[in-house]
Amino acid sequence: MTHATPSALVDNRVSSSLAAAGNGLRSAIAWPGRVALVVGGIALVALMGLTVADVVLRNLFSIVVPGGLELSGLLTILVVLSTVGIVEVERSHVRVDLFLNMMPDYARSPTVAGGLVLAFAVMLVTAFRIYEQAAYLHVNGIVTGVLGLPEWPFVAAATVFILLFALALLANLMMELSTVAKMPDRRALAVLAIWAVIAAAILLLSFRPDLLPFDLSRNTRGFFSISLCFVLIFLGVHVAAAMALTALIGISLLISPGASLTSLGTTTIAVVSDQTWSVVPLFTWMGLIVVASGFAAELYRSAYRWIGHLPGGLASASTVACAGLSSIVGDTLSGVYTMGSIALPEMRAYRYDMKLATASVACAATIGVMIPPSLAFIVYGMITEVSIGKLFMAGILPGLLFAVILIALITIRATLNPELAPRGERSSWGDRLRSSAHTWPVLLLMLLVLGGIYSGAVTPNEAAGLGVFGAIMIALAMGRLDPRKLVETIASTLRLTAGIIIIFMFAAAFSRFIALSGLPRQIADGVIAMDLGSYGIIAAILLFYVVIGMFMNALPALVLTVPIFFPIAMNAGFDPVWFGVIIVIMVELGVVTPPIGVNVFAIAAIARDVPMYDIFRGVLPFWVAYVVLIVLIVVFPSICLWLPSLM
Repeated sequence: MTHATPSALVDNRVSSSLAAAGNGLRSAIAWPGRVALVVGGIALVALMGLTVADVVLRNLFSIVVPGGLELSGLLTILVVLSTVGIVEVERSHVRVDLFLNMMPDYARSPTVAGGLVLAFAVMLVTAFRIYEQAAYLHVNGIVTGVLGLPEWPFVAAATVFILLFALALLANLMMELSTVAKMPDRRALAVLAIWAVIAAAILLLSFRPDLLPFDLSRNTRGFFSISLCFVLIFLGVHVAAAMALTALIGISLLISPGASLTSLGTTTIAVVSDQTWSVVPLFTWMGLIVVASGFAAELYRSAYRWIGHLPGGLASASTVACAGLSSIVGDTLSGVYTMGSIALPEMRAYRYDMKLATASVACAATIGVMIPPSLAFIVYGMITEVSIGKLFMAGILPGLLFAVILIALITIRATLNPELAPRGERSSWGDRLRSSAHTWPVLLLMLLVLGGIYSGAVTPNEAAGLGVFGAIMIALAMGRLDPRKLVETIASTLRLTAGIIIIFMFAAAFSRFIALSGLPRQIADGVIAMDLGSYGIIAAILLFYVVIGMFMNALPALVLTVPIFFPIAMNAGFDPVWFGVIIVIMVELGVVTPPIGVNVFAIAAIARDVPMYDIFRGVLPFWVAYVVLIVLIVVFPSICLWLPSLM
């Protein structure tokens, strides 16, 4: 009979106590989290209703809803932040865990714990600074300009939401420390101690930059802070927290701690109160309704009836369906999960090579970033202040062209090697026409959204609101959407939105630090001095994105790099809309590129019997499609710029 050593017994007691504390904290914030979810859901419905009312009254009766923009901004605060705590409890915030997964067991959990310490500290500071902002608004009686609504309750709600986020981080920290405490390998404690020192040093320098033991030039301080951001991200720290920490320490080192704290308070709340961001939850909600109502499945079935009999027809049909679905979803992963769950069983039944089947869906889903509405274009437009409407129009032809290139590649490969993708059954013209008739909801929503933006009748935000309203009305009229499904789409929208917007909330402070550091100008001057020429510059930028796309998801890559490369591209004389299309395509290439390849991970979760290695092997031939698309857009810029020029 074996007996645990006294040391092991102590470790187990400590581990159990930490786990109990973590679970207790999770239980304590569960009820406030549910209340926050309800508040966010009500705000989302109100935001949609307000947007639709404003469009209808303005266009039919020439009446403008008084204070519509300012009320939309206040509601946006509730929508985009209400579930940040819930998302953290579920551990769904964006992280880059590549190097984390490569670490030995004794180093992984302490590293996660170290990242959670930093994230908890910076969110606690942020909550306090936003609280001070709410108190200032309350004491000074600041109200909105038109309706005279007090602003402080909405900012106070943001304080509560961020505080719930911080408490969720603390709960997860307790659980991670529990794991570390029961590890038999004592090196885990050493790694944890190193992280404690690092966290203490970062926080100390953030508030006392004068304690820096050696003098550093302004350029060196800026470079150090940016390097710290990338290191933290690659070590698995939340992307939002890494950018917040970078802004905190970077602005403190460059100016003062007061300036950095002000940035965390005023700059961040200014971002989430900008009604322009309402386009993200509204388009996300519309896409989820379309998927939940089965319209996406109808789209695939129709595409299959038309081209399923061709070589590789099932894979090509999923490409066509992805293109159509993208026009109303705007999110890559939605395309992967939807088309993967629909198309992969069909391709498996027809004995498709699963490398081709899985890779075709993973790559076809990237059409979602080109055909509007596109979250990536929204992010690029918000960062660069380029017209989101023009970006949406600029992505249509490249998206359709990419679909044609993918179908051509699939057809050629299946023709040369029929065993890869056998032909499907040929449908009659009657079946084809009947299947097409079932796609009218998708076509109507496309017309509503794209037609409204292209004609200039509505802004992207208004088109998103109309799209949600239209999707709900159509789904209800067809009996495709019951109250339970509708509530589920609202909850999923809030979760997805929180995971996205929290990044851009702190990206504003990070961008301010980037501007203060002067790094974009220095890089631009250095690139110009190299005399690479316009095409040499764009080639270097694209090569960089291929590399960074291997390690980072699309949206964080845009947030971190566009402030640096956009000025360079503008100095080289490139069109900002054209550059946006190129950059968005390149970052999306990263979602199918090893070792990150989030689309590959998503499709692997659906096709669990297909090894990840095989899926990545299947993706390699599709790189040809990306190369062809990039070359065509570089040689013929009008592919992107023709439709925007007509607006």
